[in-house]
Amino acid sequence: MKISAIFSDYDGTLAPEDVSREASRVPKDVRDALLRLSSSVPIAIVTSKDIDFIRPRTAFARAWSCVSGLETVLSDGRVFVTPAKDLSEALQYVQRHDNSGLTLELKRSTTGDVLGFSLDWRKAAPLGEYVMKTMEALTRMGLTVVYDPTRPYVDFFGAKPDKGRAVRELKKLLGVSGNVLFMGNSITDNPAFEEADVAICVAHGEQIKELKCGFTLRQDELGGFLRSLADDESSLDLRSLKRR
Repeated sequence: MKISAIFSDYDGTLAPEDVSREASRVPKDVRDALLRLSSSVPIAIVTSKDIDFIRPRTAFARAWSCVSGLETVLSDGRVFVTPAKDLSEALQYVQRHDNSGLTLELKRSTTGDVLGFSLDWRKAAPLGEYVMKTMEALTRMGLTVVYDPTRPYVDFFGAKPDKGRAVRELKKLLGVSGNVLFMGNSITDNPAFEEADVAICVAHGEQIKELKCGFTLRQDELGGFLRSLADDESSLDLRSLKRR
């Protein structure tokens, strides 16, 4: 099978998830393989992160669908933004209530508007009651809440995110008509898995029964897999992949 484009999640897929925001990087072997592949197929990132965070860390990409699809940025300078609800009231709620131990991460557009934000407890013990109450309150305010119980954070968005829609839009914008490979690692990637021709979970030993992917790789296998794909000029033998 010839692969015509590679789309991928970032956190926990291309880059380790158990590190601080500042330390987050794509491992060298994965980065080098993707740089080789980028000369022959378009690579795009579909992530909940914003453009200021993701673009410097993924120089091999030709496009970035940020904030889970609310803003798409192409390397030629084009930008497409989904109108989002003003988040001032929601942010005031978070700031008024005790959120000690949690990291607040704003997700901004290229123009600086806040499209979403996350509460992250990677540096602290999960504050279950606070998180659940905040999710309920902000849902009542009209925000979209995305929470995977297996992850140490919760995301809030000013418009409905959809990684599946992001994949469809990226295919059109990049002129992709052939097979798309998508790599992800959580239930938030399921809409993108369903849009891809080849859907691969980059697993970390967690349960993946809820994921709508056809194949799995361990994270330590990812660099080798991408090198092989580059060596074979983006041709993929599905028999070489581990099926779920």
